[in-house]
Amino acid sequence: MDKYFLLLLSFLSVLHLSTADQPLEETVVVARKVEMLGGWTNANPEREDIQEAAKEAVEHFNSKSRAKKYFKLIDITSARTQITNKINYKIEAIIGKTKCRKSKDANMDACLLAKKQLACKFDVTLDPVKDDHKVQQISCKKFS
Repeated sequence: MDKYFLLLLSFLSVLHLSTADQPLEETVVVARKVEMLGGWTNANPEREDIQEAAKEAVEHFNSKSRAKKYFKLIDITSARTQITNKINYKIEAIIGKTKCRKSKDANMDACLLAKKQLACKFDVTLDPVKDDHKVQQISCKKFS
């Protein structure tokens, strides 16, 4: 009985070793241009998150502005992002004065543009946990 048990144990050991994972080939890691973690990177202005941050900034601008008419986003000229525990945006955009008065509930898509345009720089922070944008800074000047 001991012989058979020892033989069975030997057979199972050999079977286990033969079916074990084979060693993997090592791959060579090639360095690529990777942005520094926490650093600022250029972003495509057409990205959905950039567009959303810019719209939040324009809404904030409209709420703080003393103008009697709304402004709306015309174009985003450049955008940069920084990822930390939050997502920071630096956005340069052109906004235009509309013909819609602030006293009315205006559909911004339907508001016609007036001639006045501003070139603005927006600093916006997104807290991804709360899905909440906070406008940190706005600076605008006449756009010619």
